Amino acid sequence: MIARILLALVFVSAGVLKLPDPLGVADGMAAFRLLPIWAVTPLALGIPVFEIVVGVSLLSKRFLRPAALAATGLSLAFVVLYASALARGLDVQCSCFGTLEFFRVSTGVGLVRALVLLALSAWAYWRVSRRGA
Repeated sequence: MIARILLALVFVSAGVLKLPDPLGVADGMAAFRLLPIWAVTPLALGIPVFEIVVGVSLLSKRFLRPAALAATGLSLAFVVLYASALARGLDVQCSCFGTLEFFRVSTGVGLVRALVLLALSAWAYWRVSRRGA
């Protein structure tokens, strides 16, 4: 339960903090140099909303399993983005938490943060699946 609450807080806050600055989010996504340019803007508009939905759903019994699976998928995507940037020597200062400078970290620290999210998300999904909820 604690992992789900923590994940919900992270995803909801990340989504809410990104909503006011879609151009900044698009710039942050483009900095990873993995997405085709035509996909950046739609993702920059959609990801924050999706993060909020996933975060809120992690607190719901009805949508818990799909929310935990979605959180795991999002976290895995973040790991891939950061690992790829690190392997290519890119110093990415993404807008993972909107314009808050406090949360802007180096690529390596971003990868560690994404790995922690992935571990928490995967563990939450495993627990929910094991219970049959």
